[in-house]
Amino acid sequence: MQVNIILLGAGKGQRFQASSPNEIGCGTIKQLAQINGKPLISYIVDKLQPLLSNPFVNNLYVTLGANKNAIQAILPQGVSVIASQHWSEGMGHTLAESVQSIKAQSSHVLIALADQALITTEHYQALLDASKSQPNKVIATLCDDQLMAPAIFPEKYFPLLVKLQGDKGAGKLLLQHAKKADAISHENAKVDIDTLSDLEQVRQDLQRSLVNEQLS
Repeated sequence: MQVNIILLGAGKGQRFQASSPNEIGCGTIKQLAQINGKPLISYIVDKLQPLLSNPFVNNLYVTLGANKNAIQAILPQGVSVIASQHWSEGMGHTLAESVQSIKAQSSHVLIALADQALITTEHYQALLDASKSQPNKVIATLCDDQLMAPAIFPEKYFPLLVKLQGDKGAGKLLLQHAKKADAISHENAKVDIDTLSDLEQVRQDLQRSLVNEQLS
């Protein structure tokens, strides 16, 4: 079993812009928005890097497109970058390019999204553990009765992944192959950061979680 992790962070984030100069975090690059004192993409990389301690996990790749140079400059050392040539055509194209570039060295890919800030290292690890136990199955995340990323796909699905186009990412395949997938629930998987309001809500959620941990 050879798992490679793909963190998709190539989008421009067109909805992520301040409507006034006084709005919180009015920078226009979503991946660099501050979460707990770190750029968003670094915050999520920090959640994924512990997975590399699994002997069957090879590498962590971050796929970049819009604002590639600015984002790559702040990534930790040891993180490999996949440069998406067609990021502007949608997540499907970006995911297809990413899988194409690493499929020869992978038996499985774990697909993560750079705006799912509330997914924990423990959840990613649970997906890996389930995939190791059932290596021929898709292992997805379940939230509100919907299968979604983060998800792990075995190599028999690579030919389908590399044909994705447009705005439809892994969710399209998860819907089509739901009966062949297993899932692990995560109540916050639907929470992603598209707007500055989403960013502020996630910051508040993380702060509440920290306070609850300190009180428990």
